Amino acid sequence: MTTEIAEYSKTEAALSDLASKYKGVVFDVATTEGMAIARKGRHEIRKYRTSLEDLRKAIKEPALRRCQVIDTEARRITAELLALENPIDEQITKEEERKELERTAAVRAEQARLEAEELARKQAEEQRLATERAAIERERAGLEEEKRAREEIERQARLKLEADERAARQRIEAAERQARMEREEADRKARQAREAEDARLLAEQEKINKARRELEERERLERLAKEQADRTARLAEEAKQRAIQKEANDKTDARGMLASFVERYGHIKEFAAVVQAIKKYQEA
Repeated sequence: MTTEIAEYSKTEAALSDLASKYKGVVFDVATTEGMAIARKGRHEIRKYRTSLEDLRKAIKEPALRRCQVIDTEARRITAELLALENPIDEQITKEEERKELERTAAVRAEQARLEAEELARKQAEEQRLATERAAIERERAGLEEEKRAREEIERQARLKLEADERAARQRIEAAERQARMEREEADRKARQAREAEDARLLAEQEKINKARRELEERERLERLAKEQADRTARLAEEAKQRAIQKEANDKTDARGMLASFVERYGHIKEFAAVVQAIKKYQEA
């Protein structure tokens, strides 16, 4: 194999001879003569290796200095380009931020309007329920009044019956039994009426409780839906901002690479058309 580095050709030529002399050789280092031969071979090979390393450093030194100059100049030109680009970028960024503030203000206004409509709907629903509860309470009060009037009538009847009994007990005994049976029947009917009324009031109360539970459940579901919508909108906005930032970073990196390419390879004729196209893009 022939080396592509002309300066290494002397060492490359000696490599074949060294391989024929030393490759695979086992030295009798246990003896003085064998140790001496092994040391001589190591010294010969090491001399070529150290010479090659010194030559490598000498060849690379100009190239390293050139690379340092290229990097330094690229950084200087990039700084001047950024000094031109950044004021324009700041103007664009401020205008985009202004438009975004206008958009978010409109969104907040619409959200406030929807919340006000929802509040009005809830207040109307609460007013309706309050009206129904008031009507139920008035009906209950009327029934209580009727009950008290009925009890008062019964009390007056009992007083009258007692007075009649005192006036003519014997004559009233049969009537008393009849009256007692009538009272018992009346009590039974009154009790049934009270039980029926209690059952009706309990059913009405259950209806009210059910309506309240349904309202609370609807409010909970609406609240969860709103939270989910807010979270989805926030995640979408964050993803959009990341994409915008990535695109801006990519463009900045690409412009830097183009400038570095022109600076580093602009003197090569083969890349003249590419360099010209890059400069035209930079001037646009």
